[in-house]
Amino acid sequence: MNRTNGKIAEKSKEEMGKALLKCLNLYDFGEITVTQIAQEAKLSRRTFYRLFSSKEELLVFLFESWFQEFFLQVKERDIHHYWDVVKCYFDFCEERKSLLFLLKQQNILNSFFDHMYQKSLQVMEYVHTKEKTQSMEKAVPYLLAYSVGGMFCMLIKWVDNDMDEPSDKLIELLKRGYTSPRF
Repeated sequence: MNRTNGKIAEKSKEEMGKALLKCLNLYDFGEITVTQIAQEAKLSRRTFYRLFSSKEELLVFLFESWFQEFFLQVKERDIHHYWDVVKCYFDFCEERKSLLFLLKQQNILNSFFDHMYQKSLQVMEYVHTKEKTQSMEKAVPYLLAYSVGGMFCMLIKWVDNDMDEPSDKLIELLKRGYTSPRF
């Protein structure tokens, strides 16, 4: 594939992703058809199927693009400490408040979590270096399950509460809770 075709394909994927989000604002995910997505994107069904095998694969594409945005923020901030990752995560989520409400409404917030959990090793290897992460090979799955699972449970609680606390306040509450001798 030449560069132009690659750029056109990426642009078409992005347009399909935007179209899916528009459709999610109107219909349940299960009711949305590939035809609706393609029409909303002003592209053909054939183009859709050249890029994705299903609307579920398109959803994973969206999750991956959001993860890449988050990971880019981690890199840009040159984060190498746990609490900084947590802060970056909740700042990132706060910036996408309406998107998280939509995912919850559509009952696909857990799918987003699953994707983020699968990608969490990549963040850990960046934050702690790949060598250090490999040296803790047996502990890593448990550490990630604990950290990412806890952060996701907090995210759900935060979304349930209409994300009424700013992310900075949320991190402050967490730190204070975990450093309290009575906790």
